[in-house]
Amino acid sequence: MSALLIVFLGAIALLFAGINRPEKALKWPAVGILLLAAATAFANWDWVSWLELPDTMMAYSSMDQMYVALICLVAALAIAVFEGLESLGSDRLGLMMLSLSGGIMIIGQENLVMLFLGIEVLSIPLYVLAGSDKRNLFGNEAAIKYFLMGAFSTAILLLGSAFLYGSTGTLVLSTMTNKASMYAHFGVYPPMLTAGLILLGIGLLFKISAVPFHFWAPDVYEGSPARSTAFMATVVKIAGFSALARVALAFEPMVLWFQSSVAIIAVLSILLGNLLALVQSSPKRMLAYSSIAHAGYMMLALTLVGQAAFSVESILFLYLASYSLASIAAFAWVEWASERSGKVDFSMFQGLGQNPWVSVNLVLVFLSLAGIPLTAGFAGKYYLFSAAFEIAPWAVGLALLGSFLSIAYYFRAFQQAWSQQENQESISIPVGFAVISALILLVGCAPMWFLP
Repeated sequence: MSALLIVFLGAIALLFAGINRPEKALKWPAVGILLLAAATAFANWDWVSWLELPDTMMAYSSMDQMYVALICLVAALAIAVFEGLESLGSDRLGLMMLSLSGGIMIIGQENLVMLFLGIEVLSIPLYVLAGSDKRNLFGNEAAIKYFLMGAFSTAILLLGSAFLYGSTGTLVLSTMTNKASMYAHFGVYPPMLTAGLILLGIGLLFKISAVPFHFWAPDVYEGSPARSTAFMATVVKIAGFSALARVALAFEPMVLWFQSSVAIIAVLSILLGNLLALVQSSPKRMLAYSSIAHAGYMMLALTLVGQAAFSVESILFLYLASYSLASIAAFAWVEWASERSGKVDFSMFQGLGQNPWVSVNLVLVFLSLAGIPLTAGFAGKYYLFSAAFEIAPWAVGLALLGSFLSIAYYFRAFQQAWSQQENQESISIPVGFAVISALILLVGCAPMWFLP
């Protein structure tokens, strides 16, 4: 709760501080606020206990606090790596932090009402951020599509919540677990309960852009500013998968009923995302389909519900951390290379291979997304696939095939980077790229340090 208060009040303070200041001047104060919130969550320091809601509304376990720390650190990286704007006003920074407040609410929710409120607080600022570049027609299109699909998915989620309330008589997840245990004991599930769980799942699958509810993601990711896209691709996924894991664990007694469906959706997301990424000519759109594929990988963790040997939340935490590091850096590389070259296709990377320091950082980011050993992406996939293999070996086999396919489109950036070696102007990259590359290597070489 302390981290939530720090982020929310920090967002309000930044909005007022940016009235007569350029955004660039407030970039690092925003990062400092987020790092303070992350440190507070990591240390589980609660100095606002007098503001605590009842445990039936919001409650943060030690694992939840780790997720809060992760989501704050990821948001801080998303702000730090990208250049701040020269224009007056810090509205974009404030909106990102307000959206982050919704993500923190989702992580701690124990009640479907709080889940709905958290999703709305998370989503509404993102609709504005998607269309924040008013000169870009594609950005306006992205904002409209994101808003319409977001409203549609929220309506489905609310309908599912109503069905669950009608079948269990409560909106509290822990009480729903008791009801589900009773139904599982007799082996009969009321149609309203199953319909409610399906609709609630569909609403959350929209948020994480899993197949077949992924169709909005490529257009929205491509049309939005790169920083907003990186924020959506990471912070929203952390919050969305935290909610999915919490709901799945609440209905653990029904695990045999939904386990096979989860595995099928995961495999479809992996294969379709990777296959469509292969044919993209835009790096940003390629990363959008890659994000869909990674959502499929992460859904494999939900098949572990009910297996005492594996912690769903721990494995998800490691994968989300590794994916977020590489994804933020990848979108930052795309923006940096596009601004430098003035191009929007893969040719934006031409000539970058002439600088060893630039090429090493570029290679590490895309190798991590592909899951190559000694990177954070490999560590996340290794622990996830090893655990899921005992539950759904066929799904893990197809996931490995998807990972093999992903190498082809990630390596297109390398191909362009070394395709032209003529003399060009000197190349220097932001320090943030080097920091993320170091973290990718650290997580890849010592994953146990980051596995709660």
